Amino acid sequence: MTSSRALAGLGLMLAATTAFAAMGACFRLAIQDGLPLPLLPFARGAFTLLLLLPWLLRQGPSALATRRPGAHVLRCAAGFASFLLYLLAIAWMPLADAVAIMQAKPLWALPLAVLLLGERLRTDRVLAALLGFAGVLVIARPDGDLSPGALAAVGSGITGALVMIAMKRMAGTEPAMRVVAWYGISAVLAWGPVSALVWDSPSALALACLLAGSALAVAGDLLMQAASRRAEIGLLAPVDYVGIPITAGLGMLLFDQRPGWALVFGTLLMLAATLWIARGARRG
Repeated sequence: MTSSRALAGLGLMLAATTAFAAMGACFRLAIQDGLPLPLLPFARGAFTLLLLLPWLLRQGPSALATRRPGAHVLRCAAGFASFLLYLLAIAWMPLADAVAIMQAKPLWALPLAVLLLGERLRTDRVLAALLGFAGVLVIARPDGDLSPGALAAVGSGITGALVMIAMKRMAGTEPAMRVVAWYGISAVLAWGPVSALVWDSPSALALACLLAGSALAVAGDLLMQAASRRAEIGLLAPVDYVGIPITAGLGMLLFDQRPGWALVFGTLLMLAATLWIARGARRG
């Protein structure tokens, strides 16, 4: 991997992280304004397909042809669970705290890679993961009890790690547009009937936030997929933590949320653990 490709991957990952931080703020505003929760994943899928429609029409049915259906099923199922738990987390707890806990995806990916990919379990990575999980607990339990929002954020992080593994496995054979297109199709089919049952006409603010958040979600997906083609996951993972101060700033500006020291200390522990794992990955 050349340094220029690595730098390009880091830049793309930073852009993806910023897009996802802004997406979370948009979706929380939409939820607060009364938008039914199932409409968010449905709209994200529908908006994805709308943006990809010119590409799909130009390429034809062959654009969706794949020899990796199992990997797409894993990516879509894990993505559905991760996104729904993400929405619950940002609705139930301070935005920056929820995002910080969900940023532990690289740490959850370590045991999952051992179980699903047969990777060797190393002592240094186990110790780094334990350090990172301590950071998660510092943020999730500032008052001694795990809240429903914190549990949802942890669940979103675990299923988000499954998305990372599935996308990495597909990066060598599946174009980014195909991966995103299949996720959009699956989201529309899965969430369409549920959305019809709970339909309630959104306000102008909720609709604007829904559209903006959906566009940012698609942009983040494409940017992250492009980043994974240019740099290793171990190198990209620490960039995710940039989303925490960005989200904290948005939380202060839009929701009058003041981050506490638990967020700062817990984030530093998780960042140190992720850098430890990334350094070990580069050494082999």
